[in-house]
Amino acid sequence: MLNKLPCPSALACLCCFLMACSDNENKDTAAKPSTSTIVAAKASASKTIADNIISDSDHTILAKALDSTELMETLKKPGPFTVFIPTNQAFEKLPEGVLESLMTTRRNDFVNILSYHIVAGDIRTHDFKDGQKLRTLAGQELIVSLRNDKLRINGTNVVETDIEAGNGVIHVIDGILFPRDQNAVSH
Repeated sequence: MLNKLPCPSALACLCCFLMACSDNENKDTAAKPSTSTIVAAKASASKTIADNIISDSDHTILAKALDSTELMETLKKPGPFTVFIPTNQAFEKLPEGVLESLMTTRRNDFVNILSYHIVAGDIRTHDFKDGQKLRTLAGQELIVSLRNDKLRINGTNVVETDIEAGNGVIHVIDGILFPRDQNAVSH
């Protein structure tokens, strides 16, 4: 009985084909925009909200902002807290120079803006009611709206909900929340 092996050129073609298929799969995956930010697999209920933010590459700007205002230390405390966290893309939508100004010369305003994203207590999706008002650490209220099964906070979309942390819960939003007396244009 002859023991036949495929010819070397056939093996080479097969390897090239498999590698090309693998490359296309990776390209397709990379080309799709990610709507998910802190995926449950990335977040850890054993970590604090601060540690979860720090460990997520979609929230590096927020992590830097919280560090610059010392609010990161607040989010390491026992809480519980409910935090509406903007993605890097949300910060990138700000007019040019605004973020830099807030982080350098308008720090008190920035503390107020970032505190406006934090609520004392552990509030999950099933707890939200349309028209509900949430008192923030900034001392002002956020307004909840529920329309067509979509959760919004002050008109900003909540894109990911109920991400557990050791000291509360995270909800990811696609914009920056500004207190009534502040907005991006005024900075």
